[in-house]
Amino acid sequence: MSPRQVAIIAICTTLYMIDGFDVLVMAFSASHVAEEWGLSGAQLGYLLSAALVGMAVGSIFVSTVSDIIGRQKTLLIGVCVVAVGMLASFFAPSYEVLLILRLLTGVAIGTLQSTISVFASEFSNAKRRSTALSIVSIGQPIGGVLGGLISGILISQYGWRSAFLFGAVVTFLMIPLVLKVFPESVDYLLARRPADALDRVNRSLRAIGQPAVGVLPEPGPVGQTKSRFADVLTGYNARRTILLALAYFVLMASFYFANSWTPRLITASGFSAQDGINAGVLFSVGAIAGGILLGLFGARFPMRKVLAVFFVIGAATFVVFANSTNGPLGWALFAAALVGFGSNAPIAGMLAISPTYYASEVRGTALGLVIGMGRVGAIISPTLAGVLMDGGWTPGDLYFLFVIPMALGAVIVSMLGQPVLRGPAPKAPAPVS
Repeated sequence: MSPRQVAIIAICTTLYMIDGFDVLVMAFSASHVAEEWGLSGAQLGYLLSAALVGMAVGSIFVSTVSDIIGRQKTLLIGVCVVAVGMLASFFAPSYEVLLILRLLTGVAIGTLQSTISVFASEFSNAKRRSTALSIVSIGQPIGGVLGGLISGILISQYGWRSAFLFGAVVTFLMIPLVLKVFPESVDYLLARRPADALDRVNRSLRAIGQPAVGVLPEPGPVGQTKSRFADVLTGYNARRTILLALAYFVLMASFYFANSWTPRLITASGFSAQDGINAGVLFSVGAIAGGILLGLFGARFPMRKVLAVFFVIGAATFVVFANSTNGPLGWALFAAALVGFGSNAPIAGMLAISPTYYASEVRGTALGLVIGMGRVGAIISPTLAGVLMDGGWTPGDLYFLFVIPMALGAVIVSMLGQPVLRGPAPKAPAPVS
């Protein structure tokens, strides 16, 4: 991969880090916001859920614009909206205004995450694609860890609004990088064929160290039907979309359950509140390690098979953690890192393989849809866990319950066929002499 391609992957990873911070900033400042405005538990819950709801909406319904106006423009608009939303949150005068801003920012983040994955996939070569997308995926837990540390310092010194201001400043700094470093996707240009397609394709090729082309390749057969959503939900795309959406749903439901309840279960088992915080940090550290290790294996073996194995490993880590809280603290904290490893590694794999199952014309729409279904699982699972606990389930019982969806994920991934995107993007027959 050329230096420009490496820079693109690095910036995509940084954007995922910022998104990880932006999503969790409300959790970091929740108690302070509730104290300032005298919020009820229900109102605080709405604030905490608003970004996740917005992300689902953005992934499913808005990310399709990347197939229409282009990947680069969608990324740029998304970064601008997130930056403005974070800055406006700094000035939010009331609970109602902040709630709306969190929802809108979530829509932009959901759109960004889907588009980033498509962009990184299209600008990675075949050999490094799985590794590159795995690296991009670990940006979110890294952003959560660093964001938590930075937010804790800022909030203690300057109040909760300072965390939003920090997020806004960092996001604004990414705008010139997106403008300067990101060319438009060659795959998108070959699919849409704008009037100046040849010139723009050559600019993008030269940017990543590839030779210019004299003519565009013949367009492939038109596969789109009534709409992009119809295209990814009918015909040969229907089966892969259903399978990928189901895999994302069960995976994100499991991950967000573990992410939400692991610190609480440590505390409920008789350990201190600080031990619970430490468990949350170790969970994120394990998540980062899981994404890295899966990327390394995915570069050496077929990613679909690697992903199925890691789903099974993830299921096993839930069993380990469910049995760990009756033992010593050190073992419980190690198990927290282990369940972070097991629940996040498959996310890296899903992000790596999903873009490869769709043609460029609908890749943004398709990835947004399947990731959006994952967001629905992320919204439902913590709430479902709370309802079950009110019904008499123990947290340990719930960890055993979530072994089932993780194991189901392995079965679903094994049912996927061969991807569409197996090698480099097609180029014209001959370069310009």
